[in-house]
Amino acid sequence: MANNIISSLGGGSGIDTTSLINDLVSINRAPDENRLDTKEATLETQISDYGLLRSALSELELSVAQLGSADTFDAKSVSVPETSLLGLTELDSSAIAGSYQVQVEQIAQSQSLASSGFSSADAEVGKGEITLRLGQWNAALDDFSVDTEKNGATIVIDDSNNTLEGLRDAINAADVGVQASIVSDGSSFRLLLTGPTGASNEVELTVAEDAGSPGLSQFDFNTVSQNMTQQQEGKDAILRVNGLQVTRETNSVDDVINGLSMDLFNVSNTETVNITIGEDRDLAETAIRDFVEAYNTFINAVEQLVGINDETGEYGSLHTDSMADNIIDQVRNVIKSTVPGIQGDFSSLAQLGIQTNVTDGTLSIDEDPARVNTNFNAVMAQNYDLVRDIFVPQTGSDSAAVEVTNFTQYSQPGSYEVIITQQPSRGSLSGAATAGFPLDTTGKDYSFAVEVDDKTAQISLPDGKTYTSGAELAAEIESLINAGQELSGTSTSITVDYDAGALNFISNAYGSSSKVNITSIGADTADLGLSVATGGVGTNVAGTVDGEVAFGSGQVLLPKLGTAAEGLALKIKEGATTATINFSRGFSGTMSSLINGFLGSTGLIASRESNIEQDLVDIEDDRTELDRRTDAYRARLESQFLAMELIVNNLTNTGSFLQDINDRLPFTAQS
Repeated sequence: MANNIISSLGGGSGIDTTSLINDLVSINRAPDENRLDTKEATLETQISDYGLLRSALSELELSVAQLGSADTFDAKSVSVPETSLLGLTELDSSAIAGSYQVQVEQIAQSQSLASSGFSSADAEVGKGEITLRLGQWNAALDDFSVDTEKNGATIVIDDSNNTLEGLRDAINAADVGVQASIVSDGSSFRLLLTGPTGASNEVELTVAEDAGSPGLSQFDFNTVSQNMTQQQEGKDAILRVNGLQVTRETNSVDDVINGLSMDLFNVSNTETVNITIGEDRDLAETAIRDFVEAYNTFINAVEQLVGINDETGEYGSLHTDSMADNIIDQVRNVIKSTVPGIQGDFSSLAQLGIQTNVTDGTLSIDEDPARVNTNFNAVMAQNYDLVRDIFVPQTGSDSAAVEVTNFTQYSQPGSYEVIITQQPSRGSLSGAATAGFPLDTTGKDYSFAVEVDDKTAQISLPDGKTYTSGAELAAEIESLINAGQELSGTSTSITVDYDAGALNFISNAYGSSSKVNITSIGADTADLGLSVATGGVGTNVAGTVDGEVAFGSGQVLLPKLGTAAEGLALKIKEGATTATINFSRGFSGTMSSLINGFLGSTGLIASRESNIEQDLVDIEDDRTELDRRTDAYRARLESQFLAMELIVNNLTNTGSFLQDINDRLPFTAQS
């Protein structure tokens, strides 16, 4: 039927049915096609404009986030004269404003130990275990005080690493701050150990050799055997701050002047460095002004989408989109509302002198000097801390034993009552009375296995050592357990103390998985008051938050899911009973939470974009259906016109037949 029907019939009505059918089909299709084209163009514009709205919200959130940082409001400035004694490396917002006079009297240095010489770097050194601990040697090198706060290590030397190079690499791999290197003195190779700087970061090495592969004992450096040679002792840095002498282990000092970090370079008995720290409120003021500008840019941008477009003079594509209006209205409501969770009357932008203009909804800053107590500059000068509280998230507790450590997007601002019904505790075990002091380990088997939480450490007191007090013995045992291969480098650790004539073992973890058990002992370990025993298990904290039973794990108490306090994390210290905690997201947190909810993968904008994309898919389906209906309509027209042409053709043939008869009948025939 693609050709003219008349041509196919060889005659007919003489009408150009092909053109006529095409015109009729186009007229029939046009309303639906125009409707689909208009709807598709609108949806595509809305997709694009929601992208613009997303971008405008993202830009606004960036300026809001700057306002939410405590560092923005706590910023400090520092001045220091040119000096060769020290250099400032960091100024934190926690620094306290004031003037400080600093003198450097001693630079920190590291202890270094050197081994005897070896013929080559890959010479064999024997096999066994080396226990490395940090602490402080006395001047005569005949007494070592272990520092139980420092991580030690037990280093295994076997067939895989029993060379000088292997030993070097194993010590470095222990990652306890001791650097091992091999140095050639021209005729032999020596192992050089360099500890961290500081007087209490000196090194003790105790070797347990494999009887079948001796040699490792040449790296002993302890009170019983010293086969390595000290090249230099460890020293602390010594400096005076406003006349007060302080010592630090390193030359990088970050806790002498709170919030100020410095590196020490040289010593002087005469030079004093004057350091001045001051408040820097310019950063906060700039951040507030930048936010006002960003918000006005946002309002002007979205007005083109939901209001009159300045370029086209027409309404934006989202003019009738209720969701877009809802998003913008929620942002405006946060601007106008008081900040939830803030205690006191100073709790809104309007009270800072930030006003909403009635004509266009933008913000302006009131700087009229006639309003001495309410304009922005006066508020910043007189109520700076309150301004900070409006913008920055705040957590507080009226009990030092209950601390708010975290919050989430689900946490709602407000005050909450906390009641502790079960104290958090740690697993522990107490021994019996020891045999007394001094305690000599010579020829004794003072070994035992202790299970701490989910790990078991096997230790043995070194042979030939004498302990003069219970405190010294406890420190030794604690260090050996924590430095052991099983616990070193993990989160599991133990505290050992000596009280009432007995050793006490306490896990450093809280909760029901915290425990201390002694699972085996050596032949003479009973002298230490120890036997195979099961200690007490720790407990998880338990309590309620606003009357709802909370979930406790160790020291952490989490409010019930679905409550207003959900997402707050509370650290409960031993002795806590009750507390009132306060939480405010601040203006920044409230606005950021709102915007991030809009921009999230499951947020309102993503949901609306998904609906629009589905509408576009539906339009494609509608076009397919329109094509089907159009083809059916065309086929119906062609069928009808074909029938018409057949009738016309039959009539034409009948007329010709009758005319022929007429021409042959008497009285009608043409003469």
